[in-house]
Amino acid sequence: MTVPPVQDSEPRYPNTLGSIVTWALFRAVAVILLAWIVNEYFSMVDYAVWWAVTIMALYGFVIHPAQVQYRLFKENTRGVVEDTLCASCRHFDPSAIVCTALDEHVSENHIPCEGNMWEPV
Repeated sequence: MTVPPVQDSEPRYPNTLGSIVTWALFRAVAVILLAWIVNEYFSMVDYAVWWAVTIMALYGFVIHPAQVQYRLFKENTRGVVEDTLCASCRHFDPSAIVCTALDEHVSENHIPCEGNMWEPV
């Protein structure tokens, strides 16, 4: 006997501000550790060149991907933030696309409280 998969009507957003910041921090730690190891084991590299390469690596592997992910997050959630009743409620958190009163994600088709707990901003 197999159990059918649960149909989840709650929307899933691949990126939230928390995940963008978390992965940026992980990548920053990796770049800094790699730069430190390169500086320790390859001491023949000029210090000014090492700093320049490290800063470019931080931009290329940390800052730029985080900016791209944030832009995609804003594009994917624009409809919810601009066109839903929840967006004008004081319980709505646009950084996570969540109703803070009920701790549920909001989508264009799903309003957690069905408008019963709506309070203007």
